[in-house]
Amino acid sequence: MSNLALDIKDFSFWYAKSQSPSLKNINLPIQKGKVTALIGPSGCGKSTLLRSINRIHDLYPGNKYEGEIKFDGKNILSQKTDLIDLRIKIGMIFQQPTAFPMSIKDNVEYGLKLAGLKDKKKLSQIVERSLKGANIWDEVKDRLDDDANGLSGGQRQRLCIARAIAVNPEILLFDEPTSALDPISTIAIEELIHSLKDHYTVVIVTHNMAQATRVSDYTAFMYLGDLIEYGETKQIFEAPKTKLLKEYVGGKFG
Repeated sequence: MSNLALDIKDFSFWYAKSQSPSLKNINLPIQKGKVTALIGPSGCGKSTLLRSINRIHDLYPGNKYEGEIKFDGKNILSQKTDLIDLRIKIGMIFQQPTAFPMSIKDNVEYGLKLAGLKDKKKLSQIVERSLKGANIWDEVKDRLDDDANGLSGGQRQRLCIARAIAVNPEILLFDEPTSALDPISTIAIEELIHSLKDHYTVVIVTHNMAQATRVSDYTAFMYLGDLIEYGETKQIFEAPKTKLLKEYVGGKFG
């Protein structure tokens, strides 16, 4: 049985009307039950790669993929892929913690109801479990019917995580999840990500190298649409093999 959650092979991506690819021939194994960080300077393709993994780019016509992203033994780039099912199994948490304009409870139930779950007792159990899993239950358990947009930024981000895990995904994608948060909220999210790998595979895009060292097991360094180096996080930061990564880690560019 493979220990890979995802296997990205010879993957390239073009934005609509672009002549040159934004991602070029990426080969990247994503280890099951681990946290993999994608690092590199702005515009290097980190978020583009992350969003390819659950085909968010399909929401905008004209974007083009080549190669393979293997998940559960199948290439998710196939035309036959059920995108709703894919996005349930591979959940995404974005940079801006955006709660839906509804109650805290309704936010967590949203995906479950979309999938057809109507049993109120079951919904209530999953809401509690998900909010506990996102480490926010104690803060909101007495105000589940309150407007979710009354929460702080850090709380809204943890609510977004609860919403993602409610539908029982296998993989969680985080796109710079703490860049809009204060330091205390950032620490809370980092601790949460560290604990989530007990149940999920996590891929995180971060511009913060210190954050990558704190939360990830593996790190991939990207530059101008290329994957330059990949390995265990300790090796990437302490013994980089390529000149480009040495310079990046050394702060010569960013």
